[in-house]
Amino acid sequence: MTHCHRLLFRIPLLLLLVLLGSVGALAAVEQNPSPQPRNRLAIVIGNSNYQSTRLEHLPNAANDATRLSESLKRLNFEVLTGTDLSTEGFAKLLRDADAELPTASAVLIFYAGHGVQLHGENYLLPVDTPDPESLEKLTASAIKLNDVIARFARRDRQTFIFLDACRNNPLGPGAGAGDGLAQVDVGENTFIAFATQPGNVTADGGGENSPFTVALLKNLEIPGLSVSDMMIRVRNETEALTVGRQVPWDQSNLREQFYFTEQQALDPAQLSASLSRILADPIAKKRLQVELASNDLQTAVLVVGQTLRSVEIPAPSAGLPAPVGTQVANLSPTESVEDARQSVVSGLETLIVGASAGEAEKGKAGDLARSIQTELRRLGCYRMQVDGDWGTGSIRALTDYYKNTKQVASTTEPTVGLLGDLFLRSGRICKQPVIVKAKPAKVASEAGPSQTSSGRKAAKRSQAAPQRPAAPPPDIGAGIGIGGVF
Repeated sequence: MTHCHRLLFRIPLLLLLVLLGSVGALAAVEQNPSPQPRNRLAIVIGNSNYQSTRLEHLPNAANDATRLSESLKRLNFEVLTGTDLSTEGFAKLLRDADAELPTASAVLIFYAGHGVQLHGENYLLPVDTPDPESLEKLTASAIKLNDVIARFARRDRQTFIFLDACRNNPLGPGAGAGDGLAQVDVGENTFIAFATQPGNVTADGGGENSPFTVALLKNLEIPGLSVSDMMIRVRNETEALTVGRQVPWDQSNLREQFYFTEQQALDPAQLSASLSRILADPIAKKRLQVELASNDLQTAVLVVGQTLRSVEIPAPSAGLPAPVGTQVANLSPTESVEDARQSVVSGLETLIVGASAGEAEKGKAGDLARSIQTELRRLGCYRMQVDGDWGTGSIRALTDYYKNTKQVASTTEPTVGLLGDLFLRSGRICKQPVIVKAKPAKVASEAGPSQTSSGRKAAKRSQAAPQRPAAPPPDIGAGIGIGGVF
């Protein structure tokens, strides 16, 4: 066989090998599908049955962990739950969590049980913690909170830590340990919530759950509620449940807002029906007005609507007209969004504006603007102060909302129709909220003959003042409420 014939024979063979290699590569790709969507991981721990007689039994801690795990599973978290964990049990649960981290977009850690601060350092106590006779003995097997934060906190992943662990100092006074927990150095992109203020102790609660967990469970699953707004509600309700003895605190350096139910789409017809039912009940309507003092419209309707789930509201008598601006809930899920919007607008004209249909745009323009700002904030489009002053920031936030919902802006002024449209939206609409930048300060020219004495004094003060970098824009994830941020 000549060299030419051998070459011609090899060409088909090479093509066959290339083809087989391509098929093999395709098979490998099919056997290794693209990664699954990033998930949300929760690590939930409740320690009740402590072996040491000097560490009191906490019956509600395990109950708190069980109930919270059920709630987080409904919110599509991958939940790892541990109750009555020993030192080894703690270590194993955290190792199991490590295996889930590569695909986690957010991590939530909840701990209920004994926790102490020693020389400003916080420790979580396993159930096999020995009798706390000394600092060394107490901390030998304890879990250092800062180590947990360092283990899970990352710049590109949001981390949330909820601690219902502020208990009495088991070593007694003067032993180097303080009551409650101490403030901590927050990790990267992390939110930490304490069941009470620094140095204070928490109550286990007389019911099946602690006051803090009761408030947390009540608000965790409210659709469209951000974590910072949720904590304001949890703070207020925990304080009320404990008659002011326990005020939850939080620390945060989150880089964007977080919504536990962000992906949940609400049915506009059901929202409209819930609002109509509330407005048809004088007691529920009054409660809604109270809720509106501290919540956005949609959240207030959802909260009050929870109390009406088992209540049948009778239809108005044939001889009596329905109250102006209200109607009995009779929408079915098959009715259009426009029908729902019209129904909502009808009710809002009297609820928010406080006027009849013909006078809806008169009088309480400030209240209407404030309500629209609040709804835009819930949807992630507005980051400025909710003050009812409809200015440049409000208009730019509304423009951003129209852009993200692919609507043509019919008006940039606050109207009841606009409020109704915002109310029926759920989730986070604006991924990049609009921030109105402050105008740059004018640079004064060099002093001339005409400069006044007051101008010269101001210039000297300006020259004496040290130059500081501009402060960054406020982080709405900070969760500042009545307890503040420490």
